[in-house]
Amino acid sequence: MEINRNVVRYEFRTTDEHGNKIMDKMTKEETLKAMQDVRSQYGDEVIIEFSGDGMAALVESKKGMGSWMTREQQEDMEARNAAFQSEIKQLDGPVLNHLPEYSGIYEADKAIAAAVEHCSKEEQAFVYDIIRQNFLISNSSSMTEEERQANISLGMKKAEYAAGHFLQESSRASFLNAMEQVAKLASAGKVGNDGKMDYGISKGKYLGHGSGLVRTTDTVDMMRTMDPEAYEEYKSIDSSKDGGVASLKYMLNWHNNAVKKRPSMVSAYEKQSEEYIEKNVKGRTLDTTFDGIKTESKEAFLESLRAFQKNRPDFLSSLISKEIVGKFWN
Repeated sequence: MEINRNVVRYEFRTTDEHGNKIMDKMTKEETLKAMQDVRSQYGDEVIIEFSGDGMAALVESKKGMGSWMTREQQEDMEARNAAFQSEIKQLDGPVLNHLPEYSGIYEADKAIAAAVEHCSKEEQAFVYDIIRQNFLISNSSSMTEEERQANISLGMKKAEYAAGHFLQESSRASFLNAMEQVAKLASAGKVGNDGKMDYGISKGKYLGHGSGLVRTTDTVDMMRTMDPEAYEEYKSIDSSKDGGVASLKYMLNWHNNAVKKRPSMVSAYEKQSEEYIEKNVKGRTLDTTFDGIKTESKEAFLESLRAFQKNRPDFLSSLISKEIVGKFWN
């Protein structure tokens, strides 16, 4: 069953001297005020979504709230914070590639997530890297369109290997069907002048994981799509003055008023992606460049990939070389 919920996503647009996004510090009062504003307009059912940095900052800001908490509540909060910080320390660098990568096609994303939820982190990383590195690449300036399509073909062979070697038999068919949908979405993508890819639909925003994955509506992207004028005004708000409270309030007020004026706005927003998929994705035929790659074993896969590279040494040479020496295969 598909469930849509109101999601408040708190974004930070301040950057450091290197151009990296950073979060402005929020005082205890600003944090409480922001949350009260959310609850006053949406009630207790609203979901507030923060980045990892945002969560860490909120943990820090709550240290000063102990004056109105019982000793038991303080100890419970400190224990949870310690566990949270311990988990953060383990998520460094390459380990993060086991985290999900979604396409925006909810049914496909959920089928993939459900198929790998009991797999090892290494196996999950293998599957999600197919989506990141073979399917929905962010920039294709380093390859021709023929190579981009062939890269998708290679991804499908890797998906075939995954289905045959570490997924439960009951989920193999649905997994391969879902991966094919994502591959077709990737195949239909358009390359911009700067090499950046446009895949026609916004990436899904989800709650939960695995078979419990639930899709939510991305309020900011809906504003960008359905009300560009309001979105430009939202972007112009200077978050450095109040830690982003004003932009958060603007987004909440916009959503509240827009839905009242146009109750069908959410369904109209989501229908755009559905129509794009129906028109441009479902009927596509995938590239077959790597159909000859064998998937019976790791050794067979690597042997046939090396044979391909030997026959076509200048075709996707960098990507194939990286694949051959990849940790998963060796």
